[in-house]
Amino acid sequence: MTEGLLRHPFLRRAPLLLLVAAGVLLWRSSLFPQPRTLLWELPEVVDVTRAEVQLWQGPKLVARAEWPDHPQGPLRQQLQLRAGRYRALTFLELPGGTEEHHAQEVLLGAEETLRLPLRAR
Repeated sequence: MTEGLLRHPFLRRAPLLLLVAAGVLLWRSSLFPQPRTLLWELPEVVDVTRAEVQLWQGPKLVARAEWPDHPQGPLRQQLQLRAGRYRALTFLELPGGTEEHHAQEVLLGAEETLRLPLRAR
């Protein structure tokens, strides 16, 4: 009877199918970095001539992006990140050479796209 069950094509492939399914679930889990898009929103009332964003996790710099020459619209940053807490440091250069520095906490969950202000609120 056991030999008859193992001859069925589906049952012979079942271990491989289970391994593939487990691999897909692990791959999309929070154990591994996931593709994320951070959309940094420019302040509406101020003309920004240059913007820089640094993303830190503890003492480690995870990502850095710079947008020179009068950036427009939301600034897109595509990264591979795990869920967790990050600290974002933003540096804005305004007309006349004045600069603004802001810090904010970024909490990443399961979302793939996160909208964030360049100025801390």
